[in-house]
Amino acid sequence: MKFQMSLVLTLASTLAFAQQGGIGAVKVEPSPARAGQEVKITVSAEGEAPTFCGMVVHFDDGGESRNIKIASGESTFPVSISKTYAKPGTYSIKAEGKKITTHFPCVGTATAKLVVEGAPAAAAAKPATAAAVCPDGYKMTGKMGKMGDFACKGGKAAAMPAQALACGAGLESFANEKARQVGCRKPVGKKK
Repeated sequence: MKFQMSLVLTLASTLAFAQQGGIGAVKVEPSPARAGQEVKITVSAEGEAPTFCGMVVHFDDGGESRNIKIASGESTFPVSISKTYAKPGTYSIKAEGKKITTHFPCVGTATAKLVVEGAPAAAAAKPATAAAVCPDGYKMTGKMGKMGDFACKGGKAAAMPAQALACGAGLESFANEKARQVGCRKPVGKKK
């Protein structure tokens, strides 16, 4: 009789546990993301959300994973996590059950792919060196201005550039063939 009663209780608890839901899906926003941008990872439940279990979220970036306890007063489904990826690449984010202290593993596993693109190139406010702005055979005269304006003087054998110099925002290219000078300056007649 004791054996039958324990068998019935075991079957009943197994069925009750089997009917409860588990980890259903992982959603990532934004996707694609940029390197250095914060990403929101949401793990949702499938079926009736479990109320007492443990899970781990793997970020696939070589760093640490995050353990989460599902219980009232701690975390409940859906669970949201913020994460920043430093490097571009394709990452597989995975949520799976894990025993954490007294919390037995949540049932199920879910994954999501995240594409992280490179950070946008920083716009160059002004060229860093004279070599980067003056054409071959020319040297910068004086210092570069706050807006990135500059002038270059050509040597005796220096030929005038075939094209106008590329200047930063708010500047115009100039060339004086007689004085062998080229550069970028504030537009004539405007003060800044």
